[in-house]
Amino acid sequence: MKLLITGGTGTIGKEITVLSLLEGIDVNILTRNKSLKSKKEGLKYFYWNPDNKFIDHECFEGVDTVINLSGYNVFNYWTKKNKLKILNSRVKSTEFILSEINKRNIKLNTFISASGIAVYKNSYSNYYSENDSVSDKNSFLNQVIINWESVVLKYERLMPSTSFSIMRVGLVLSKEGGLYKISNNLARFYLLSPVGTGEQWQSWIHVNDAARAFIKCSRESWKGIFNLVTPNPVTQKVMLNSIAENNNRKIIIPNIPLRIIYLLLGEVTQIINSSQKVKPEVLTQKNFKYNFSNLDQAIASLSSKSYDKMS
Repeated sequence: MKLLITGGTGTIGKEITVLSLLEGIDVNILTRNKSLKSKKEGLKYFYWNPDNKFIDHECFEGVDTVINLSGYNVFNYWTKKNKLKILNSRVKSTEFILSEINKRNIKLNTFISASGIAVYKNSYSNYYSENDSVSDKNSFLNQVIINWESVVLKYERLMPSTSFSIMRVGLVLSKEGGLYKISNNLARFYLLSPVGTGEQWQSWIHVNDAARAFIKCSRESWKGIFNLVTPNPVTQKVMLNSIAENNNRKIIIPNIPLRIIYLLLGEVTQIINSSQKVKPEVLTQKNFKYNFSNLDQAIASLSSKSYDKMS
């Protein structure tokens, strides 16, 4: 097996690369950084620029699986320019690479695209599986994801010999960045506090399990849509308490009103206040085994040197 990864220098991409190389799986990574060079056996970098319709076609040599993780960071301030970057870096880049694969008749076993659980409507009561309704015209990220997935589904019809999978990724716990890193730093100084009610559902997954699921999907050529979360969603309040307790701290600051966060972050507040309780129904049917299905265990592992050795 040989992988080609877009967005391979991001949080999940890095973990997939590390685990794949440990298993003897070669990895090609598409990057916009022309200067990146690999010193590791089995790892190569190739330049691409989807905005300019350029790709080094040598990246496809020997590849049987493409993992599509490309996407501009959604936690940047949502100016009109950044919103366009968030959309195009997902939708247009996916359209570009799939059109190149299809046009050149490149034979793939599997094409796996990341997606997100923001595809589901905000709710404090619904418990979503992969078959539930996904449209919410009031949510910018929801509309981005629907357009993103529609590109993948279009090429699934055009390339029937390839297995297509969509991974709707939940909140990824990683010391590389995201919610855990920010919250962990705040917790050390007793500055951590829930936003709004704190009862928003957070459907999470450890970065190690997320990467392992992508690799297993590659190896077994899974088809369809998968919720990439653990079976144990928690509220924001429970999540933050776990992070605080792992630092031997308590949350002492009252909940921060949403209006204050909105004044600071604008529309990005939608992400912080989102609530999606999501179940990994299809992963469970596939008998996927989690290394970290317990939240406290997952949080503790991120500050453990023994986890560094696993990666």
